[in-house]
Amino acid sequence: MHLYVHVPFCKQACHYCDFHFSTQVSYKERMVDAMAKEVDLKSNYLSEKSLETVYFGGGTPSLLTAKDLDKLMNAFHRHFDLSSLKEFTLEANPDDISRESLVQWKALGISRISLGIQTFNEVFLKFMNRAHSGKQGVQALDMLLEGGFETSSADLIYAKTGYQLDQGRQAEILKDDLAILGRYPLQHVSAYHLTIEEGTVFSKWKLAPVTEDYSVEQYKIVTEGLGALGFEQYEVSNFARNENYAVHNTAYWQGHEYLGIGPSAHSYDGASRQWNVAHNHKYMQGIESGLPDFEKEILSPKEKLNDYLLTGLRTKWGVSLKEISRIYKDVPAEFRDTVAHLLSEGVLAQNGDNLSITPASRLLSDRIAADLFVVD
Repeated sequence: MHLYVHVPFCKQACHYCDFHFSTQVSYKERMVDAMAKEVDLKSNYLSEKSLETVYFGGGTPSLLTAKDLDKLMNAFHRHFDLSSLKEFTLEANPDDISRESLVQWKALGISRISLGIQTFNEVFLKFMNRAHSGKQGVQALDMLLEGGFETSSADLIYAKTGYQLDQGRQAEILKDDLAILGRYPLQHVSAYHLTIEEGTVFSKWKLAPVTEDYSVEQYKIVTEGLGALGFEQYEVSNFARNENYAVHNTAYWQGHEYLGIGPSAHSYDGASRQWNVAHNHKYMQGIESGLPDFEKEILSPKEKLNDYLLTGLRTKWGVSLKEISRIYKDVPAEFRDTVAHLLSEGVLAQNGDNLSITPASRLLSDRIAADLFVVD
């Protein structure tokens, strides 16, 4: 079983972020109490009680104190078996990293930090309204590795549209970011193409979309640069050394069941998915009254198949033809015809029972999966 905890607080709003969060932290203690109670209320959501992974996301989980984290850990231990835990991840911003915090996190059992570097370039950090500096990013990496968190991950953002720098200079900045990461024995990097999401500051600025040529060039810099540093691309946006894949995120991509705790958090039990209200006070009021505020959707075979295609085809492992037939008993002829066409075009590759997107086409994985979707 996999457990996700959404911590809905941030110091400030990044201009690109559309995740659910608040910069008002005055009621943080009440929120932590509510999340601990939600664990009590939903402890039977999944039949499996042995946790493989715990993931604190957000928001900015590194804003929680050791006391806050300990309260949540006590709730986990009341209901779940953590003795076989493979991975315990906490997302953190560089400005929250200190030697003291790392010691506290390790004492709580946290084994992996997902560090929101995004870039080391001061111009772009200010443009994106990040709370840390490039120097703090480097210092955080130094402390992280000194503290024994070698399997941690660093996040990068590329194709940073909207700032008035020519394509050549943008390429240099991205290569500089990769060169700095290359100094460290990090085992994982997540690199995300910047997208302009509705409701964000960037969307209100009406930034011009990037060209396809620019996206492809930036993507190649990332994939080739990380490849030269010994990283394997195992998912469109994720790269690992020595097979140190993100266990929690891989569980999502492979369709495993999970429980989500906190406002806006999603859960999946194999037959349905549900999501908590994305409103902090409505969330707390619902939990405190014993009536959690969430929506639920029973998945049809078509929806299960399309979800499986969308997530599985993003990874190097791809999807199984047998699993496709199990999920959707009567696969239409149009699906088989599209698969044959994509194989002939060299977009898909088949190895026995497995279908995967070829590395050269991986940037287009969502579009390719959509071509394969079963529709009414």
